[in-house]
Amino acid sequence: MTINTFLTQLAEHCGVSAELITVDQKEDGDYLKISLGLPEEDSGRFIGFHGDTLESLQRILRIIFQEKTEADAAEKGKRILLNINNYRQDRAERLEEITHSVAQKVLETNSPFTFQSFLPAHERFIIHTTLSELPEADQLESLSEGEGRLRRLTIRKKN
Repeated sequence: MTINTFLTQLAEHCGVSAELITVDQKEDGDYLKISLGLPEEDSGRFIGFHGDTLESLQRILRIIFQEKTEADAAEKGKRILLNINNYRQDRAERLEEITHSVAQKVLETNSPFTFQSFLPAHERFIIHTTLSELPEADQLESLSEGEGRLRRLTIRKKN
């Protein structure tokens, strides 16, 4: 079974019509990027709250197909990265906007800001990177506290 077949059949089992499903793959450096296209009204079931379901589906794909991609000499060591309806790009843009807003608030109030939700590592990375690229980066710092999935991110002024 291929990744395309697996994702198409999974979406069909969840009630999505086959002719409305698109699956594309491309190699990009160390990644095998897989894009799953679904009707907007169905995408929420596959993305979940803050991408939780998307992350779970990606993990399932890695468990099932990572060994296969590592066995293929052309794709040796490729990590599978799943995206649904460009959610990852949209989320990254939203996190960048939030980071800009939070940075301004921290500078104006001199009070640290802690994100209430637990963010996955790649989302914390987006915030850390965005913060480091701001003109005010020398005045601010971001800290991740906690263990594993229970890490919280705080942005504060440097002492």
